[in-house]
Amino acid sequence: MRRNVMRAVVVLAGLIGSSTIASAQTFVGSWQVDQGPNWTTVPPQYSGQSAAALLFGGNASDYVISTADNNPLNINFMAWYSTWGGACGGASPCGTQYPMGYTNGQYYATWGDVSAYVQDWATGPQFTNYAFRIDAIGVPEPASMALLATGLAGMFGAARRRVKKA
Repeated sequence: MRRNVMRAVVVLAGLIGSSTIASAQTFVGSWQVDQGPNWTTVPPQYSGQSAAALLFGGNASDYVISTADNNPLNINFMAWYSTWGGACGGASPCGTQYPMGYTNGQYYATWGDVSAYVQDWATGPQFTNYAFRIDAIGVPEPASMALLATGLAGMFGAARRRVKKA
């Protein structure tokens, strides 16, 4: 009896220990770049992820951003940014897509300042960022489930054999 209990504990520990973490994204909201503070006083510069954390709570790493739409299947991991300091040459509207975690000077140091949440050149609904919260889900691997099933079948067979002997 003790042996069967130990076997069950070992099988369950293996199942729990070999689970993988998958993630799902849940749409939480959107914003237009120009809904942020006015840039006449050089306000803070926000990446797409840090703007989402400011607007919807949590940490920047809790979010993925898309410029496509609010469908999780269409996430492109990009964000709209308004650029300040020469990138648009004074043209309006002026928005640029960068990776969602872009920070000032990361790619083009000579382009000036950028922010995904500022009232500046990128005006209008075409410069909308969509925020998705990352939800981690523990999912057992198929191989672990097969091992569990094999272990349970073996335990069932051993118990049945003992009953037949008695």
